[in-house]
Amino acid sequence: MKRALHCLYIGLSIFLFSCKNETKTDQPALKITPVASQQITTGEIQEVTFKTKQATKVFYYYNELKNSLVNTDAGLSSKASLMLKDVIDSMDAQKTTITALEQMSTSSDIHLQREKFVVVTAGVEKLLEDNVATGSFFKQYCPMAFNNTGAYWLSNSKEIRNPYFGDKMLKCGRIDKEIN
Repeated sequence: MKRALHCLYIGLSIFLFSCKNETKTDQPALKITPVASQQITTGEIQEVTFKTKQATKVFYYYNELKNSLVNTDAGLSSKASLMLKDVIDSMDAQKTTITALEQMSTSSDIHLQREKFVVVTAGVEKLLEDNVATGSFFKQYCPMAFNNTGAYWLSNSKEIRNPYFGDKMLKCGRIDKEIN
């Protein structure tokens, strides 16, 4: 009996000490870093050069405009469209393209900017397609844009980054043509 009582005390002691609720006070505090608005990457960029400096500038500012629409940034889109308009003004561009860029540059409505981007794309394509010196760029198409009427855009990457939907349907589209 004495032995059983002794075993019971040992068992109870082990139980009490093993179930001790220890709180660690030396844990590092959880640090939360605020998240900045994430920019959508454009993918792997293809090398392309143009015959004229003006065509190079047009392509550069067009891509800035497209990327601002992909990122759904109306403010940046407005600025990029103004820069593109300034370059295109000195070229033999269609009046409809210049008018669309003017409307984009004065608007803070991303939906209006995306609608006008269709006209800008058509005009820029005409300016650039016979101006490629080396490399290539891509004409891409989204069949779902504007209630399934579809819309095109130009890109310096094979990866689809849809300017008409932004992050809502980022990868909706296909390469329609490679221009070289």
